[in-house]
Amino acid sequence: MSTKDEYVASMKRQLDVWSAEIDALEAKAHEVREDAKEKYAEQLSALRVKRDEGEKKLEEMKAASESAWEQVKVEADKAWAALKDSVQTFQSHYKA
Repeated sequence: MSTKDEYVASMKRQLDVWSAEIDALEAKAHEVREDAKEKYAEQLSALRVKRDEGEKKLEEMKAASESAWEQVKVEADKAWAALKDSVQTFQSHYKA
């Protein structure tokens, strides 16, 4: 397996983990105080956008040639870092 394939597989696994965490946060939405529900929903929406960006970068990496994938990897790493930070911030803000 090439380095690219290993990296793509690793990122797919991480994206699946974050998607599950976002789904769990969404399931907890009914537990949020009424006055905070709108903000919670907005932040969940923003997380979904970042997750979608991560999925797009993953698809770009899969499609990239061996010679071009390193550049795509740099861009994907930035998207991954932003998604990771967003999920962690959201989770820490809404811990019960």
